[in-house]
Amino acid sequence: MNPVNHDRRRFLAAGALLASGAVLAACEQRASHREGNTPSGGASNTPGNTGPAVNNGTQPDTNTLRGTVIGPGKAAVDGRTVFFIGMVNLDTAPLRAATIEDINFFGHGFTPNPRKPHLAVISEKHGKGACEVDLAARRVTRYLRTAEEREFYGHGAYTADGRTLFLAESVVKDRSYAGVVAVYDGESFEPKGTFRSYGLAPHDMILVDDGATLVITNGGGPEGSGDAPCITFVDVKTQELKQRLVFPNARVNAGHIAMTRRGEIACVSAPREGMDSGAPDFLGNITFYDPADGKMRTSEHEIVKKMKAETLSVAIHEPTMTVGATTPAGNLVTFWEFKTGRLIKAFDGDFKKPRGISVTLDGRYFVLTHDEKTNLILIDAQTLEPVSELKVETSYMAGSHNYVYRL
Repeated sequence: MNPVNHDRRRFLAAGALLASGAVLAACEQRASHREGNTPSGGASNTPGNTGPAVNNGTQPDTNTLRGTVIGPGKAAVDGRTVFFIGMVNLDTAPLRAATIEDINFFGHGFTPNPRKPHLAVISEKHGKGACEVDLAARRVTRYLRTAEEREFYGHGAYTADGRTLFLAESVVKDRSYAGVVAVYDGESFEPKGTFRSYGLAPHDMILVDDGATLVITNGGGPEGSGDAPCITFVDVKTQELKQRLVFPNARVNAGHIAMTRRGEIACVSAPREGMDSGAPDFLGNITFYDPADGKMRTSEHEIVKKMKAETLSVAIHEPTMTVGATTPAGNLVTFWEFKTGRLIKAFDGDFKKPRGISVTLDGRYFVLTHDEKTNLILIDAQTLEPVSELKVETSYMAGSHNYVYRL
């Protein structure tokens, strides 16, 4: 069965994409969704209970599966933009892509249901779009709605029992961009209330401490305002602020994070709101936070000057504590040593518009999606060399991230 229908074939041709596809196995397998004093739900693997393994770079799984890569995409067809989800099963040969058809918005965050591994919530960055998708059947099952005054602002997290879904949202109607963690019933998606993110414009989130704490990035207000970008730790039960990390460089915001089981954080960033896009320091960056000494260190390496605009995706290969990051506008992929912040390797111009980066479930490879043709390639996590035979010329993933998942 080819996952691309007749209309999709026309759209793929119009979008200069290759019409390749393969059926994603429609089976639910038990995966080690580890939970403990570490990340859970959302975008990271965590120790403890059984559920789906998701990995955008924090921890490798102990199994031998590489996993299925999932990511949003878009293309023009018949004068309109079509939005969809691309999928590549890394445990098949040859590697080929499948798609979930038009979801009506450009997806950003991917939040899998820990008790129903074939289901996941896709949410928009700065918009009204959010839906549940059936990954096995490759279709949208239903859409979520937020309050009139708010927009979805990026990412989310499920509790380990699947009963509660948290989504990052902002109050946009009054232009305050007050940060909100919206709480939804995990089954019905009925709203159950909200609590503060303790910052403006929240975006990424990871559930940690056996589901007791949400770690949230807040983009903050414009440069010069008193609303600093920050990472907040919020007690889910009391909804009180437990910890707030403010960046040492006031000209970067808080973007995406990867987090280890020990609580180390790598956070990539874009320039602050209100900055001149023509300014020499209109740059992305990467910040490392080590809870062992409580310090945040934003890189001052010379290569930062090439991190044009936003540094977008980030992943940690925990066995080596190597951090990978992408900067699309700079055509730059960088790898860093977490403990020292030392630059290990840079692909400068080797990959056009690199966007998503993650780690395979077996911990052997970084997964990089790049280029307008949505190429995908695996990079050996030990040598940091691309593996030429492990690539896909059309993954359908043109979004900000890719996620490695096991059904």
